Amino acid sequence: MKNLRGNKNIRLIALFLLIVLCVGIWYYSDSKAAKTAAIVAGGAAAVGLGLEVADTDIDLAKWWETGSLSEAVLPRDESGNVLIGEVCDAKSEGFYDYNCDDFATQAEAQAVYDQCGDDVSRLDGDKDGIVCEALPAGN
Repeated sequence: MKNLRGNKNIRLIALFLLIVLCVGIWYYSDSKAAKTAAIVAGGAAAVGLGLEVADTDIDLAKWWETGSLSEAVLPRDESGNVLIGEVCDAKSEGFYDYNCDDFATQAEAQAVYDQCGDDVSRLDGDKDGIVCEALPAGN
């Protein structure tokens, strides 16, 4: 399941199918509540699809605090992962929390741990300086 979640194409397909499902519910339903729910869910999925296509994440807490969408954008690298420096900045402001499940490899988690300089997210359970030891090694 983790590999599926980490695959951008799977995420794009899932969001697209959710939008199609919501359109179907809206079109074929006679219930006003079902139509409203379909519009809300479909709209949220459409926003998610747009962000996924743009390889962008938005830190909602920072957006709320600053009122500036441009300041709340957390850009991703070419692989679709949030940039490590952005993670450290957001985490230090209390907006972003991550754990070992958010990383594909131990090396990726170690890079975040090393760059951020602290272990607020408790990636290093045994405090030996090596984080997320159960993840595959990676490079």
